[in-house]
Amino acid sequence: MKKLLTLYVQVLAPLLLGDNGYVTWGVAAPEYGTFTFLGLQSGRIYNVDIYFSDVADALINFDGGAGASTTSPTSFTCPESVLLKDVAIVTGGTDTKKLQILRNNQPTGDFLRHTLHLNTSSVRSPVNLGFLQGTEVRAIQKA
Repeated sequence: MKKLLTLYVQVLAPLLLGDNGYVTWGVAAPEYGTFTFLGLQSGRIYNVDIYFSDVADALINFDGGAGASTTSPTSFTCPESVLLKDVAIVTGGTDTKKLQILRNNQPTGDFLRHTLHLNTSSVRSPVNLGFLQGTEVRAIQKA
């Protein structure tokens, strides 16, 4: 028994416990990212920061003018007709693995996996989803 406890304390505990002594597996890992829209009339690029809490079935937060955070709006209203060209996420979540895109609260049928849209990837697949002027763009975090 003494050998088993010694093994746990010396080997397994550091692997299972974080710096604060709590188990780190399955803990939500909030992250940031950017949705990049192309204005179809103006040609302007709209880079909109996002915050995702890494909580399944929660909406992501879009930058409302002061940076994306937990208190930011849960939608982005298109100032003109746009194409969502790119989504870049800083690392992936631990509890969520993809984003479900909504157009005026209706699912578009598109899911964007975190692994395919990491900001460190130079070969992110273009999204190319269209939204009309005034449309509210939202995204739900999915496990």
